[in-house]
Amino acid sequence: MGTSRRPRARRCEKKTLRVFQANVGKIPPVHDCALALADSERHDIVLLQEPWTTTANSRCLTKTHPAYDTYSPVEAWNSNSTRPRVMTYVRRDSTLSADQNRPYQSRDILWLTVNDTIIVNFYRQNDERDALDTLLQWPIPDRCLVAGDFNARHHTWQTGPTTNRGHEIASWASENGLGLLNTSDIPTNPHGNTIDLAFSNVPLAEANVEDHLATSSDHFTLSLTLPNVEPAPTHPGKIRVTTDDELKRFVEIVELGSTAIPVAASSPLELDELASTLVSLLQSAAKAVGRPARKGARNAPWWTEECALAAAGYRAIRRLYPLGFNQEVQIAKRDFHRVVRRAKRLYWRNLINSFSDSSSVFKAVRWLRSPGAFQPPPLQVDDVVYETQLDKANALRRATLERRTAEDDIQDPWIEVSPRKTIPFPHEISLEEAQDATLRTGNTSPGADNITVKLLTAVWHIIGTHVRRLFEGCLAIGHHPKPFRAAEVVMIAKPGRRDLTNPRAWRPISLLSCLGKGLERLVARRLAWACIHHGVLHLQQAGALPKRSATDLVAALVHDIEEAFARKKVATLVTMDIQGAFDTVLRNRLILRLREQGWPERLARWAGSFMDDRSACVRYQDTITPLSPLQCGLPQGSPVSPILFLLYTEPIYRLSNPQGRFGYADDTAILCVGDTVEETAAAASRSVEEMVRWGAANGVSFDPKKTEVMHFSRSKLETAPAIRHGDVEKHPEAAMRWLGIWLDSSLSFRVHAEKWTAKSQAVAYHLRGLTNTIHGPLPSAVRSAVRACVEPVLLYGTEV
Repeated sequence: MGTSRRPRARRCEKKTLRVFQANVGKIPPVHDCALALADSERHDIVLLQEPWTTTANSRCLTKTHPAYDTYSPVEAWNSNSTRPRVMTYVRRDSTLSADQNRPYQSRDILWLTVNDTIIVNFYRQNDERDALDTLLQWPIPDRCLVAGDFNARHHTWQTGPTTNRGHEIASWASENGLGLLNTSDIPTNPHGNTIDLAFSNVPLAEANVEDHLATSSDHFTLSLTLPNVEPAPTHPGKIRVTTDDELKRFVEIVELGSTAIPVAASSPLELDELASTLVSLLQSAAKAVGRPARKGARNAPWWTEECALAAAGYRAIRRLYPLGFNQEVQIAKRDFHRVVRRAKRLYWRNLINSFSDSSSVFKAVRWLRSPGAFQPPPLQVDDVVYETQLDKANALRRATLERRTAEDDIQDPWIEVSPRKTIPFPHEISLEEAQDATLRTGNTSPGADNITVKLLTAVWHIIGTHVRRLFEGCLAIGHHPKPFRAAEVVMIAKPGRRDLTNPRAWRPISLLSCLGKGLERLVARRLAWACIHHGVLHLQQAGALPKRSATDLVAALVHDIEEAFARKKVATLVTMDIQGAFDTVLRNRLILRLREQGWPERLARWAGSFMDDRSACVRYQDTITPLSPLQCGLPQGSPVSPILFLLYTEPIYRLSNPQGRFGYADDTAILCVGDTVEETAAAASRSVEEMVRWGAANGVSFDPKKTEVMHFSRSKLETAPAIRHGDVEKHPEAAMRWLGIWLDSSLSFRVHAEKWTAKSQAVAYHLRGLTNTIHGPLPSAVRSAVRACVEPVLLYGTEV
């Protein structure tokens, strides 16, 4: 529906917060209508009670809208008795910043701090006491709004007898300085009762029952205004250069400024100046021609003029019978719901019918794995709860990036060593190699400098020779330019259903300069080739090496187990996880490790420079922390970090029983073969103890919670002894997943087949739901999607 948009408010001015409140009665079209009407009237906050919710494929779902972020008091539910009974939506606007608070755990109350105001969404079932008891004991702060379905009556808002603890609500409001915003005796449902209430201590706050915002539920809609709200602090948006004209102008500016690029590139200072000049030139050109990205809201694409007219028709009938449930009102409501359902169905059908190529169908497949709709809950670290975005960002930084300090490092990495061999690593770089490492990459996000691969490609004919000189100079003297050592770390929720209140559910991804990643990618490719060619890494160590996949590693493991079976022996497998992985790598220890392995000292110096004086800011939702130094760790997101991590942990695979050791990145496994499981379990315990001792001496720790054990035997085992990981006793599993392959004690792979068949069936059923003989994408596109998305899942690990 076409609506006129208000001009953007000035950032420095206070704003009026507009709040939409309604009970939608768990009816899908009503829920959809509420969000669409709130968006059409530019409401900032939407408070809904009894929202529509469901579960499907282990996912918890509710109605969403592209103009709003969704907040729920609970992240997961599996029944009506655990589902949320309130849902709050906050408009996607750069002047709004929302933080969810949880002073109490309740599915009936949702606390939200929006800018400087606390917004409380409340629902109370008639015969339940818990929600109201919780609200009455909550201490009321300044600038607070409490609104929702109270299901109670009192003479202050409705003439007549007091019911359902109405006197307690009135006393609570009076004692806490909360003013009732409702106009007395203005009903909020067709029965003539005033049960949807709003209380606030914000001066000049108002509430009105708005007939034109009727959602077709059996509750009327309250529209509230809260004046003098402080605008949220703003952060400069990233600059986008997207159009052909902008790109052309960008190239022209870079060409004009290229004459100022320094020629010297033989010392660390000169290399830093060269890198800084290149980055500054590209940034200034992008700022001159580009546009800052803004956080904005979009209309629901399915809400059509027909939906708007049907809503208006329903409202017109309801005005004739404002407090009645006669047949005309019920028919109008039914017709309106039918129009909304048909509009949504038609929108999605037309969208799916428009899929004419495989890439479009691949996007539809990703709907199955889309992240949840809800904004993250408060974060809990130990016994401390962090609620604001800034506090959560700093807490995640401490929990993920600062779990180790330089105190665990050695003092001098340049002591005399006796390397096993000398590994050549030339510093000369061709223009083609520099170009391939910098430009021929996948879809990589830019770092804090905001220079994308697309922009680098557009001006490569201008800056290519300078970039080659920079890269070659860095390898010649062992230096990583300082401008490339600053990162913007984005906190990404790990895939799967995880408890997002736990910091371990979050993964820090470093967004680095695309220009700097070109150098890191070049070094990583050369390191990987040399590791294989010169035998630096264990044959059963993989993760950042070409021609060594996870399934190859499991196939080697299974071969050894089957060979033990052929010799009538048993085997015990212990899998362990290096805690923290990249974030715990220590600079001086890495330098010493590279020197011990025989790499040239200039490469060791480059690795030391790469890890030295690093800094990062953390971006969490709409908040960015200040740039601050990092004491240790390889950045997740750097192309060179995986291979450096393999080299850092390489000594693990030279401990006792090297032929029984397997490793993929931070996942390591030990296979012990013997005549009895008691013998192999004892050997496995000794190997684990040895690995833990090595980790303690080298600043590496292993997470006991992720350690798993399995015994393998052709015949049924009479006993299944446990192994020890420190003070923790680990008992064998019935089935164990390692690197995506499910193993069982007899290597039947029955569990593996069941698990991956179920996953492939979910994708296949999803694709089948998109198409039929009348509607859907082109058959050729669906066939390509099946080959690319169903068959690889179904056949994963078959080579093992």
